[in-house]
Amino acid sequence: MGIFDFLAKKEKSWDEIDVYEGETPPCPNCGTPLVKKFVYSEMYCLECRYGLDDDDDSEALSVYDAAQIWASHGKDEDYMFGYSSEELEAAL
Repeated sequence: MGIFDFLAKKEKSWDEIDVYEGETPPCPNCGTPLVKKFVYSEMYCLECRYGLDDDDDSEALSVYDAAQIWASHGKDEDYMFGYSSEELEAAL
């Protein structure tokens, strides 16, 4: 072991450490093996987009609620929630 061996060792980044290397089950829709990128991420299908498309809009913020929050924060662009300023102004 040489004096400068510590320079040759490269520490792994978080995405190299947390990569998922196990097997995944087949997609319930199309049968293609599911993909799981990291140990803490959900599985999804690249073919039929199973697990990627979230059709549940129950948590979406309405333009009226977004406009109230936006106005209460001094019409700060950080509180626009994906709406344009014109949409928010019209909802007020």
